[in-house]
Amino acid sequence: MSTLERGFVAQSFRLDGRVAVINGGRGEMAIAMGAALADLGCNVVFMSRKVEECEAVANDIGPRFGVRTLGLRCDVSNEAEVETAVARVVEELGQIDILINNAGASWWGLPEEIPLSGWQKVMDVNVTGTFLACRHVARHMIARGQGGSIINVASVGAYLSYTPDKGQVVPYTTSKAAIVHLTSNLAAQWSSHGIRVNAIAPGSIETGMTKTVPEDQKAKLLDGILLRRFGKPIELTGTVALLASDAGGFITGQTYIVDGGQTIA
Repeated sequence: MSTLERGFVAQSFRLDGRVAVINGGRGEMAIAMGAALADLGCNVVFMSRKVEECEAVANDIGPRFGVRTLGLRCDVSNEAEVETAVARVVEELGQIDILINNAGASWWGLPEEIPLSGWQKVMDVNVTGTFLACRHVARHMIARGQGGSIINVASVGAYLSYTPDKGQVVPYTTSKAAIVHLTSNLAAQWSSHGIRVNAIAPGSIETGMTKTVPEDQKAKLLDGILLRRFGKPIELTGTVALLASDAGGFITGQTYIVDGGQTIA
């Protein structure tokens, strides 16, 4: 009982001195997750193909929370770029303790009409890109010998099948289902190295992608959410903080659904 002192729960979430990498490091979800980690004392690297936007995010969050930040270019579907980016982070910040795989692509259309190039683009970014980032960061974590936390961003689409009037996103949902299984597989493979691998499966979140959905389709989506609203990016941060920190130190191989009840409505 001696460890159960005032503030012990809050302390277990602290990430002071640790380094996190977020790919897909621009947009509202990446900003919210990065700010949450920074608020807990973590240094944060934002990476994507659009390096200027990542640099802008890094330059805003770093001073605001008093942590070190970087904005780097990285196309996760390109292994050479992933390897270079990981090496740059280690060179500049000394280590990587946390990886969040947030990069994602989608393709809208009926499955009988989707071009192979569209299917391949989604798989290259969502599945292969996630694997490549996991692999190169895990190599560093294994060599360093101090474990780490990997968080993959899946989707409730991994558990849902849509009729055409509600969604024509077969490549996207298929790729996210693959991420759920990849997560548990990598957790099993790397457990002996102290690397925890988990995923979050957001539901319909108010981001750029959701805002482009036609109004009639938004209404149908809302009918399938128990809380009758879209989620906010900030509502993912509690789960991210848990999985990134020592507070979630006994959690691995799991996918946390954060969807306002969308998967059971």
